[in-house]
Amino acid sequence: MGDKMCRLLGIIANKPVDLEFSLEQFKKFASWNPDGWGIGWYERDEAKIFKQGISATAKGSKLPILSRNVKSKIIIAHVRKGTEAEPAERNSHPFKYGNWIFAHNGSVDRKYLLPLLSTKYSRKIRGETDSEVYFYLLLQCIDEEGSVIEGIEKAIKITVKRKHSGLNFLLSDGSNLYAFRYTSRFKNYYTLYKLKREPSNPGPIEFLSEETKALIRSKSLKGEKAILVCSEKLTKEKWKEISLGNLLIVKPDLNIKEVKII
Repeated sequence: MGDKMCRLLGIIANKPVDLEFSLEQFKKFASWNPDGWGIGWYERDEAKIFKQGISATAKGSKLPILSRNVKSKIIIAHVRKGTEAEPAERNSHPFKYGNWIFAHNGSVDRKYLLPLLSTKYSRKIRGETDSEVYFYLLLQCIDEEGSVIEGIEKAIKITVKRKHSGLNFLLSDGSNLYAFRYTSRFKNYYTLYKLKREPSNPGPIEFLSEETKALIRSKSLKGEKAILVCSEKLTKEKWKEISLGNLLIVKPDLNIKEVKII
């Protein structure tokens, strides 16, 4: 599974925090060529996304500027590698609809799920990824159930009926952060960890992802309360693994709840 690299990072803090998410480092690694990356955040309570597809033929000066600075209480970042869809902006994560932001790590049966979508959602699809269809199925089920948790449970139970690798996702409505982890076969690859950070001495903080070579910097995160969710343990702090089949819900006050979905 190591060639299908689609990794996730989510942050929810008690106050808006600055974050620089950069893939400039990957240029140093000949063996690492991401197909796309993106970051989602909220600005004056409005969902924003910035994302890029990275062509395998892009070299040297043709490479885009692979970094972005944002400031928000909720941030979702994603690095994509080795999926079937074309490396283009429309196929990169996160995806946005209204105030929802979503990023996925894994694969689902696009051909099976697409006909299940109502016109309201199917007409919004812009790319060729299974992840975008998965996102709209989740939103449709949330609408139908009138509950985020019950809607997610319904969508997951539909999705697992057919071929899939991983269903891991990060989802936000602008107030809460949701993180789900599930795979039926590749539990050592489709990992997801949570970390509760308490304020420490204010000052810059820097993480380097061993998997994606992403460099994550923040001047203010260190001094605020925050919950981090990531596909890997970014630091030597006490990260806790989210159990398979569990949905993590982080409220605006940073209270955490885990619900068994499947």
